[in-house]
Amino acid sequence: MNYFEKANDFYNARLYVKAIEMYKKAAAFKENEGASLYNSAVCYIKLNQYSEALELLKQAVTIKKESKYFFNLGYCYAMINNYKKALVNFNTAWALDNNDSECEKAINLIIKKQTK
Repeated sequence: MNYFEKANDFYNARLYVKAIEMYKKAAAFKENEGASLYNSAVCYIKLNQYSEALELLKQAVTIKKESKYFFNLGYCYAMINNYKKALVNFNTAWALDNNDSECEKAINLIIKKQTK
């Protein structure tokens, strides 16, 4: 079993700290590098550690441009109250997948929050 698969097992068992360790090893060995970085960031999000997640997501989007990567970047920025960067990333996610109603909801919530 490779690091990525082991990390997925830990993630599915909700053992996020152990999953992060394995995803980081997987990324270091270039095993599904983009997904390994993204998945470790999701673990940090589950642990409410948004700054750590941001760094990994920034690396992940340099490897793979996927809507969900940008969506989670936007989410992390929103959670640390950086609404400008949140909007940029939610809009990027929506541009990549304009059928994603969650992106539209997130954008509208931030705009509503900013106009109050």
